[in-house]
Amino acid sequence: MDKKKLILITLAITMVLALVGYYFLLPPLNVKSEVFWVFLILIIAFASLLITILYKVAGYNYEKISKGFSIFIISAVVILFIGKLSSSVILRSKSYSRLISDYITEHDFEEYSATIDNVPLLDKGSAMNIANRKLGGLHDVISQYDIDDTEQITVRGEPARVACLNHASFWKWLSNRHDGTPGFIKVDMNSQEADLIRVEGGIKYTKSDYFLRDINRYLRINYPSKIFWESTLELDEDDHPYWVTPILDKTIGLFGGTDVSGAVLVDAVTGEHILYNLEDIPEWVDNVYGSNLLLDQYDKYGMYQNGFFNSIIGQKGVKRTTEGYNYIPQGDDNWIYTGITSVGKDESNIGFVLINKRTKEAHLYNVSGAEEFSAMDSAEGAVQHLAYRSTFPLLLKIENQPTYLVSLKDSSGLVKMYGMVNVEKYQLVATASSINETLSIYKRLLKDSGASIENLETIEVSGKIEDIKTATVEGNSSYFIKLENKKGYYLLEILDNKMAAILDVGDYIKLETNDSDDNIIPAKLR
Repeated sequence: MDKKKLILITLAITMVLALVGYYFLLPPLNVKSEVFWVFLILIIAFASLLITILYKVAGYNYEKISKGFSIFIISAVVILFIGKLSSSVILRSKSYSRLISDYITEHDFEEYSATIDNVPLLDKGSAMNIANRKLGGLHDVISQYDIDDTEQITVRGEPARVACLNHASFWKWLSNRHDGTPGFIKVDMNSQEADLIRVEGGIKYTKSDYFLRDINRYLRINYPSKIFWESTLELDEDDHPYWVTPILDKTIGLFGGTDVSGAVLVDAVTGEHILYNLEDIPEWVDNVYGSNLLLDQYDKYGMYQNGFFNSIIGQKGVKRTTEGYNYIPQGDDNWIYTGITSVGKDESNIGFVLINKRTKEAHLYNVSGAEEFSAMDSAEGAVQHLAYRSTFPLLLKIENQPTYLVSLKDSSGLVKMYGMVNVEKYQLVATASSINETLSIYKRLLKDSGASIENLETIEVSGKIEDIKTATVEGNSSYFIKLENKKGYYLLEILDNKMAAILDVGDYIKLETNDSDDNIIPAKLR
């Protein structure tokens, strides 16, 4: 067999391998992608090995052609190395610090607007548990589908998570592929209710589909050169599902400074797709910037704003985000929240930041106090006899006080209680089984600590005791008093109400409390 045929065989086999690899690995055909260069090097290396073997078997001198392939491989490796070097944070630290610096504005805490009225009361794990329980009760779909992971969105100002129904296996996809999946499960992060929203026409493009309807493959075939972030399912103003996939660009050197340049929206039912520039993305879209991308950019700003060597030696002004985050809706946008701390090992925050996931607008608040994990420990300690675990906090403004709100979950991941922890005085902890009850207790604690409480209306109630219940928390007794013709129980803590220990059913008492419709209302004996 002559050399031309051997070369043609090598090219044909290499081309087949490249197409198969491209189909499964989906590398972007973009010189700014490291994955592309690795893919290219592997293909060239395979071709080099194959032609060397064929030449050797046929008895030809293979050293010259093998040397040529080696030059190609070495050249690609050199380009990869130079690209990494040109993107090095050591050489380009100032450029990395500027990725988000122009979007940051400092604000006073008085301007902070997140209150208890419209914040998510669930974390991702709890929302997924509720979605799975909802799916388990839907007998017509439970055997055919499971659910996709969720990302928080804001739908008409309300926080929600959307879990797409996925084909449970290849064989179930085969039998359902014409109709697609029935729809998605929407979890309301306030009411903690989940509903299956059935979509007319069925969702045809998902992460669980096969061949060209797999959403990642569908995007790659239509946009072969684009570098994508992860796709998330979002809802437009009519609750119609779209896959939102941010387009990434490398802005520092060849491979560094990852940022967003636009997004592709794919109709999950029809597959119709539109590429938007960053400034043209519809306002109902929430997740233009990935959470980890935003936090990484802020960390680089905090680390390198005074240079690379300062981040190691002097560390003047060096700060970083805490190891966790949560989401706070503001208007129709979704904002990521996290604390800011120094690079030392102290367990306190020097401030916190909110970053808009659609626009990258960042609001920095210089409020010092307990770090989030210290607040979580405080809330868990208040109910340690129940062994509940705390979610990562949300930061609220309650009576002009910076306050952490946490949900307390049992071993199955269900939210059983809530906690409020004062940021500046994290020993002030209120826990209860409802938000309103927790708020009432927290306001009482603030008042007792000397804080000015504007919205706590103190009233006097009196009556004959109808029922008494007791409980012991951390060695301290609590008394739950039911008065005749009164709704709910009044909570008396023994530390503040020593006389509560000698009360009995039938006694007539007077209490100082606040006006509330809760089932358990904090009170004091008059």
